[in-house]
Amino acid sequence: MNRATEYTLSMVAAILLTIAWVIGAIIAFVLGFEPVTDNTSMFFFYYLFTYSLLSLPLVILIWVSTFKIKKNSQKWGIFTLVMGVLYTFSVYVVPGVLLLISGILMVTKNNRDKTTFQS
Repeated sequence: MNRATEYTLSMVAAILLTIAWVIGAIIAFVLGFEPVTDNTSMFFFYYLFTYSLLSLPLVILIWVSTFKIKKNSQKWGIFTLVMGVLYTFSVYVVPGVLLLISGILMVTKNNRDKTTFQS
């Protein structure tokens, strides 16, 4: 079964999340070399550094799930749905909604090739 819609939606979301991760990592890198002038800049540094470390595996797994969608994997569709819910309730609303729609389509679309009828 062709999953072009799900693949396209999750690919756009993965690209947007990767761009956001790179921007966050660059800002954390720049803030790390700034001299400490106040606690606010250190808070942003720690926040972005922690974000970069924690979200890198998730971004990698989203890329993996994007390419596994083409193979009609139900488990990766559920993963995409869960990540869509998590990212929708975070700062990254647009990629989250795209992943949410992609996950819903992946889970709810009928898979006629694997359906067997008993007579």
